[in-house]
Amino acid sequence: MTRAAGAGVLFLAGLMLASAANAQTAAPEPPVAYVVKPGDTLIGLASRYMNRPGDYRAVQKANRVAQPTRLRPGSQLNIDPNLLKSTPIAASLSAFTGPVTVETNGQRAPARVGMPLSEGQVISTGPGAFATFELEDASRVTLPSNTRVRISKLRQVMINNAPQRVFQLDQGKSTISATPTETPGARFEVRTPVSVSAVRGTEFRVGVNGDGAQTEVLKGAVGVDAGQVATGGPPVAAGFGVSASASGVGGPVELLPGPKMGPGGQTQNEAIVRFTVEPVPGAAAYRLLLARDAGFVDIFAEARTQTTTRERPTADFSQLENGTYFVRLTAIDPGGLEGFPSDYSFDRDLNTLEAGAPSDSREGKHRKFLFRWSAAGDGVRNYRFQLFSDAEAKVAVVDQPGLTEPQLTLTDLPPGSYSWRVAAVRFKDGAVTEKVGTLQQLQIGK
Repeated sequence: MTRAAGAGVLFLAGLMLASAANAQTAAPEPPVAYVVKPGDTLIGLASRYMNRPGDYRAVQKANRVAQPTRLRPGSQLNIDPNLLKSTPIAASLSAFTGPVTVETNGQRAPARVGMPLSEGQVISTGPGAFATFELEDASRVTLPSNTRVRISKLRQVMINNAPQRVFQLDQGKSTISATPTETPGARFEVRTPVSVSAVRGTEFRVGVNGDGAQTEVLKGAVGVDAGQVATGGPPVAAGFGVSASASGVGGPVELLPGPKMGPGGQTQNEAIVRFTVEPVPGAAAYRLLLARDAGFVDIFAEARTQTTTRERPTADFSQLENGTYFVRLTAIDPGGLEGFPSDYSFDRDLNTLEAGAPSDSREGKHRKFLFRWSAAGDGVRNYRFQLFSDAEAKVAVVDQPGLTEPQLTLTDLPPGSYSWRVAAVRFKDGAVTEKVGTLQQLQIGK
C-alpha cells in the first residue's frame, strides 16, 4: 500500500470454528469506556450523548452508581454502545474492475466510482473483479475477486469521538491499511465466520479459507486469542502469519519474502503479457496482481501460479492496452499464508510481428509466391523482407527494405529449400525501433 500505517496491535480473537447457526450470531459489542469529567452527571450525559434521556438508568445499573447526579471525576463508566448517539463515518468506493455490486436492504446495484458506502451495505466482487473503498481517515480496504464483505458498523460515537468501523468478511480475502488512531475506544474490526481481527493502525490481510481463517500481518504486532474476546495475548511480530481451524490456533509462521521479477518483465510488447518469477525457497505458489496505480487501489487482474519443475514459474495476462502499469508479486507457503509483496512498474507497448504461411498461384507459365505478415501496435512501420537460399540464413537471394505494405510477391522461385524473415522498423513518438521476426522455412518442389 502507498500509505505506511503506524505500528499498532492486531488482536485476532475468536479463532474457533463455529457451527452454521453460531456463525450467524452477532458477537457481543464491547462497552464504550468513558472517563468522568468534573461536573458530569448520568442525567446530563444521557441528555447529550444517549439516544433517550431515560437511558441513564441502564448505565446506572450496569456501573452500580448509587446516585445519578453524583459521579466521581476520573472514574470510568462502561456504557452499552447501543445506547449512545453517533454520527456516520463517510466512505466511498474509490476503484473497481469487473462485476462488482453493492447491496442495500436486499437490493443490488452495480458499483460506480465515488459511490458512497454506509452501514448495512454488502460489497461483492465476482470472478475477475476487484474493488477498493476508502474511509474518511484514509483507511483502505481492498477486495479481490469472489469476495463478499458487509459493513456492520461505520460510525463515530459522540461521547468520546471514537470511530467504530466493523466489517464482516463472509468469503474471500481483504487487504487492510488502517490509519493509526490514538482515540481511546476506537475500533477497526474485520470479522469472519471463525475470527475477529481488531486493529489500531496497521497493515494486514484477512482471508476465509474453507473451514478456517488466515491472517498475515505486514506492519504492527499481533495478539492471538482463542474464544470470542480479544484479551491481548502474547504479541506476534510483524512479518508473521497465523492460521486457525476447528482444532485451534496454529503458532506464528514467518511470512515469505517478496519474490523478484524474472528478466524482461518490465518491458511488455508481445501479444501476451508474461511475467516470470524468480523462485523463492519454501514457496508452493505465487500470486500476481496488476494495477493501474502504484498504491494498488485500482487493481484489475490477478493470476496464481504453482511451483513447477521449471526454473521460473510464469503467469500470463492478455488484452492489455498500452500504458504504464504495476505488478505485485507475493509467494505463498504450503500452508496457504501469503508473504510480503514486491511491487514493480512495467510498460505495456504492443509491438508484434507475425509471419503467415506463404501461398502460391500460377498465371500462365509463371508461379507466384505471396509472402504475408502482420504487425500490431501503435506507430508507423516499414518492412524489410529477406529470402535465403539456405536454412541458416547465410546467403540472401532477396533483400528488399522499405516496404510499406505487409506483403511481397516473388515470381518463379527455383525449386529448393529456403528460409525467410521480415523485420519491421517502427516510428513512434520520435523514436525508431526495429523488430526482427522469426526465421521461417520454405520448401519448393519441382
